[in-house]
Amino acid sequence: MLGRILVSLLAIGFYETAMLLATPQLTVAAGRAAGGQFDDSDTSFVAASIRLGFYGKLGALPAIVLAVALLAIWWGPVARRIAKRRTVVAVCALLAIAPAQAYYEKTDYTEAYTILPNESAFWIPDAGANREGQAQFESEAYLNANKIPLKRFIVPHTKLSGSGGFFDFYVPAGRLIVVDRTPYSREWVDATDRGTSKKKEGFPCQTSEGLNVTVGISVGASVPEASAAKYLYRFGVLPVIGDRTNPGVIFNSVYYSRRLQDVMDDVGRKKVQTLVCAEITARAFDKANAEANQIVETVRKNATEYFASVGISLDFLGWADTFGFDKEIQDAVNRRYIASQDREIATALAPYADTIQKLAAAHALRAFGDRSDGKLPTTIVGLPADLGGLLGALLKATPPPPAAH
Repeated sequence: MLGRILVSLLAIGFYETAMLLATPQLTVAAGRAAGGQFDDSDTSFVAASIRLGFYGKLGALPAIVLAVALLAIWWGPVARRIAKRRTVVAVCALLAIAPAQAYYEKTDYTEAYTILPNESAFWIPDAGANREGQAQFESEAYLNANKIPLKRFIVPHTKLSGSGGFFDFYVPAGRLIVVDRTPYSREWVDATDRGTSKKKEGFPCQTSEGLNVTVGISVGASVPEASAAKYLYRFGVLPVIGDRTNPGVIFNSVYYSRRLQDVMDDVGRKKVQTLVCAEITARAFDKANAEANQIVETVRKNATEYFASVGISLDFLGWADTFGFDKEIQDAVNRRYIASQDREIATALAPYADTIQKLAAAHALRAFGDRSDGKLPTTIVGLPADLGGLLGALLKATPPPPAAH
């Protein structure tokens, strides 16, 4: 019995040594091989699949050898116990070290994901020179060739040395990161009956005099594939829910970027509001109105530069509403506009004032001839005040003509 124990310990030591030497090499090799799945090549896919399958089987070989060795060492006592129907302890012992129980919430089955046409994907090996070993699914190349990008990706697994005692746990050899490039558009207005949201989302600003101005903005944005890495660096990925010390969280295989919708509704909206209000605050009330086009052009230019620096392409930006003011200010603006229009009309008609006065006097005299009571009018409508009063006094002093017989 003592001899069997010593030989078993030697077999286990051989297994631990083999895993210690082989696991790091297999982890790096599997991580690099997986990136070949992104290539637009049948040969690359076949080669990657064969290599991943080989590395996976090779990683399990030491465990298989150990299991066979232990079975051979202990077959005699086990067989005798089976013969005597004393199998409970032996079966429990085998189940305790069975590889099927030694995975982090997974067995070593195929783990596949589909990269959709509106997504970009990165494969990042967990270990080794993973800057050079990264691979990206180049979906834009499909677009340039008038093809639809879509790809199935298999996440390779490898054993984590020292993680499970006799039999180590399988973990991903790298991580798949997916970026959703779905375009974004919004209409931020201060109204509840239109715009993207029923909430009042206009931008409240102030002019240099401190007058309140509310404006609405229409905006569209997207994440170009060439900028997906920059977008990820700036805004990161959605965290996996759970305790970060839990192996199920630590060894999550796939991560998804923060949605562009969430980024633009938060950081993007605040940045646009900052730029818009900075332009309005730098101007007096009249200037803000008169230079609305200049304001939006400056905002568009500055916003384009900022969003490009964080991996976002600004597709469009412009006014989506009229400028809104406090009621008292709006009423004053309306009155001033009406008065200015009256002045413009008076100025335009000034050269024709004499003609207009004569026409008005003639109109008044004709109206007198149509009166049924035979009395002269006391006022004449349509004449300037001074001329109207003078002509009215003259008509009062003139007796009516004798009636015809």
